[in-house]
Amino acid sequence: MPEPALPPHLEPGDAAALDDATTVGVDLTGAVLPAVREAQVEGSDLGRVRAVGGAWERVTLADCRLDGADLANVVWRGGSLLRCSLREVRMTGALLTEVRLRSVLLQGVQATLSTWHGVQLRGAVLRGCDLSEATFTDTVLEEVLLEDCVLTGAQLSGLRCRDVRLRGCRLDGVGGVAGLRGARIAEEDALALLPALARELGITIGG
Repeated sequence: MPEPALPPHLEPGDAAALDDATTVGVDLTGAVLPAVREAQVEGSDLGRVRAVGGAWERVTLADCRLDGADLANVVWRGGSLLRCSLREVRMTGALLTEVRLRSVLLQGVQATLSTWHGVQLRGAVLRGCDLSEATFTDTVLEEVLLEDCVLTGAQLSGLRCRDVRLRGCRLDGVGGVAGLRGARIAEEDALALLPALARELGITIGG
């Protein structure tokens, strides 16, 4: 997964000037972004930005770093993440609606109790992410790798998978396991799906 293409020198960014604008090559490290609207940010550093409980409307980030950002409980409606990295990002309770993620890396992301509605993930890598009790509705995964991720108790019925691989993931207690139709799952991971498959098929395991 290639790194975001940031220019070698970034100008200091103004968080208050992002709305209704295209911003290129700025340093927004540690900025507070509780409400952003109609913004396009390209080739910039948004490491450790804080948007806890914030509202992002039609925000597009391209070739940006969001490593260490705190997006807990953020509501993000519309927009895109293109060729971005999100390492050690907090997304607990976040709600993403109609957001497109293309060629992104999510590594060590804490996204328990998050909701993904109408989201498209294409060419994405999710590595070491905690998606416990996450809910997926009308969400498409295409050319996606989930590696060493925790999906315990996640609701997967709203997934559509195309060329999706799961490796080293925890899948105990998932609901809507049929949402993984078409995915390739490591044998050791698939064993954890047996109870969920049995429940959905009305099969009782054991005497």
